[in-house]
Amino acid sequence: MNKLRTGIYPILVFFFISIIIQTISRAILVYMHQDDVIDNLLHVFGYGLRYDISINCSIFAPVFLFCVLCNLFSKTPKFFQVLQRVYISLAVSLVTLLEVVTPPFIAEYGIRPNHIFVEYLIYPNEVISTIYNGHGLEAIICICSTIFTFSLMYALSKFLYKDYKNLPKSVTSMVFASVLILIPMGIRGTVSHKPLNPSNGSFCSNPLANTIPVNSAFNVFYAFRHMGNNDVKKSQIFAFDEIANIFHNLPYLSKRTIPSTFDSQCAINQTISPEVTGKKRNVVVILEESFGSRYVKSLGGIDVAPTHDRLKEKSWWFNHMFATGHRSVRGIEAVTASYPPGPLSSQVKLDHPKPITTLPLIFKKLGYTTSFIYGGESHFDNMRSYFLNNGVDYVIEQRDYKDPEFVASWGVSDEDLYKKANEEFVKLSAENKPFCSVVFTSSFHDPFDIPRGKVDISNIKTDDPNRLKAAKYADYALGRFFDIAEKEDYYKNTIFVVIADHDSRVRGLEGFPLKNFRIPALIISPDVIPHEDNRIVSQIDILPTILSLAGVSGQFPIVGQDLTKPDTIDRAIMAYNEIFAYLNGNEFTLLAPNIKIKATADENANLFIKDINPQDVSKEVSYLNLGIAIYQYDFAKEECIKDLRQD
Repeated sequence: MNKLRTGIYPILVFFFISIIIQTISRAILVYMHQDDVIDNLLHVFGYGLRYDISINCSIFAPVFLFCVLCNLFSKTPKFFQVLQRVYISLAVSLVTLLEVVTPPFIAEYGIRPNHIFVEYLIYPNEVISTIYNGHGLEAIICICSTIFTFSLMYALSKFLYKDYKNLPKSVTSMVFASVLILIPMGIRGTVSHKPLNPSNGSFCSNPLANTIPVNSAFNVFYAFRHMGNNDVKKSQIFAFDEIANIFHNLPYLSKRTIPSTFDSQCAINQTISPEVTGKKRNVVVILEESFGSRYVKSLGGIDVAPTHDRLKEKSWWFNHMFATGHRSVRGIEAVTASYPPGPLSSQVKLDHPKPITTLPLIFKKLGYTTSFIYGGESHFDNMRSYFLNNGVDYVIEQRDYKDPEFVASWGVSDEDLYKKANEEFVKLSAENKPFCSVVFTSSFHDPFDIPRGKVDISNIKTDDPNRLKAAKYADYALGRFFDIAEKEDYYKNTIFVVIADHDSRVRGLEGFPLKNFRIPALIISPDVIPHEDNRIVSQIDILPTILSLAGVSGQFPIVGQDLTKPDTIDRAIMAYNEIFAYLNGNEFTLLAPNIKIKATADENANLFIKDINPQDVSKEVSYLNLGIAIYQYDFAKEECIKDLRQD
């Protein structure tokens, strides 16, 4: 045995231990979701081994090289041995931690830890508060398992490094050469010109099943390495001639010649010609955090949103509104900038040295006072920069509330938020200043800590009472706001839009979760006759519709439809992780890595997959690529707004 305690042998032992841990974790996930992967076990475990070798080569590469260099000494100093032992023990502990957090992450997001996991790490205050208030047991399990693994691995390393001897120098050079060749090959995971990436393991339309081959360490490392990497060549994503075809196929965009160069900034040119003129309405958009249709009785959900059902009777009510994504930043960009989902980071997270066309920017140009009102810290997800760089005059956030009634993990309560918003609107109205404001709620957010005694759900049987109680509280606070606002002078001259940013707990355990993209939305305005709208519509349609209702006309680089017009297309564009989707009537097209699928959808947004010829989805795929085109060519710049006026 002592003969084995030489060279890189101890490190190789830990290398294979790490792979075994990842394989066991993958086997557990396969067992839990066997119906989705049972016919592809060879693919799952074959690619799984490649991902395991790749990430472990990356993790252990430094210590492999360090060990070889130490062999240049006649005897490796004890201190260097201790450094190696600590490193390899921490490496296996990290791998274990990421596999342990995988099941609870899947329970919440329906996929292995990915870019969402990485993005949240830069907001430690919010994350720690969320864990402390709602996920204490999971946190304890993760901490204990990590400490246990490190202790066990460090004890094993002590045994392996006992009587440790260096390799003969004649052998060291051969080992060094082998490491320099094998480690890079292992990291790439392939001999093709493109290195291994998460999409290589995709084999079906189920997002979770596609991530089972990819271990969580690889997924997280890949997301971290590409975080903020939006410098992608246009030619690598989209062909310009296809963009022209897309815009020409959208009947509500102006018919014009699309420039033939990549440098054009104003290829999108939609004309808004409002029916209502001569009335300078205020605009208030209330973005509801995570409030999906599942919580609204009128939309076939649980009866925890009586306010929404009450407001339905006095509003323009949308029965088939769909979110563009499953993150707040996607909802924000869709509602405020009419952006469909694209392959890059949300516009909210991107830098804007030049403003893009947004709801606040348009109304600021018209002389309105514009604001973003939030109950938490607005730096989260880069929201503060996004709004201030794109037309918002000022931001109200958690630090601006004096003596709030209740402070939760994600900021002040929705009641405090609405109280502050109402105060701002009353003040601006008294000063005869027209205003446009985006109000973003936060009470309905994990860990769902809300003021006690406000709502009761004892009549509802559920295995998730905290979530439903928070949903009912969010609805309750909305009702309190309208009860107060209706008594104020500004109410009768204001367009109110209430819409969710996305649904809560969007998961694709059985394929694309279309029904989880359906969200409540309503518009209350002096010029709106209460009615139900049964068209299939999208969050990107809100901006042009608001402009029309507010009597704003001009040409704008936005792609949503003006829903005040009767000749619209029943369609919604969505994205879920790496899957893009297009809903047109009851026809539903999925575009996933290497996969094109068409399905039918019933009135409850349940999917029924059907076999098709890939050529049959070319038109729908063209629409899906719309988001890609807009992101790549920056067609929504402020300078593209033409003939702006409010008659």
